[in-house]
Amino acid sequence: MPEMPALKDLPQWESLWKAQQAGGKPLLIFKKSPICPTSHHVESTFNAWLAALDQGVLAKLNLALVDVVNQRPVARKIADDTGVRHESPQALLIAPGGKVLWHASHGDVDEESLDKAVAGL
Repeated sequence: MPEMPALKDLPQWESLWKAQQAGGKPLLIFKKSPICPTSHHVESTFNAWLAALDQGVLAKLNLALVDVVNQRPVARKIADDTGVRHESPQALLIAPGGKVLWHASHGDVDEESLDKAVAGL
């Protein structure tokens, strides 16, 4: 499975957000809670989808993981910067330039919705 780099602090997110606004690849963020059973279930679904993702599509994405319990300021800042209300588990696809192309939370983060989100890449 591809590595999901973890966002561990605000400067790391701010650097990534600034780079995203400047261009580059679409950014797929997955936010999860280490203590929520629903989050564990959705994370398993997300990881299985990611592991099966076509390598050509994968090469067109930047990836980031946020632990919403241990990195709460990062999770909140993502919500503030993107305008997408914070939830967990949650996935967001952000275009170069910073526009949110797609987001979903809880059971709406499934293989079908993820496939549709990245279909045009």
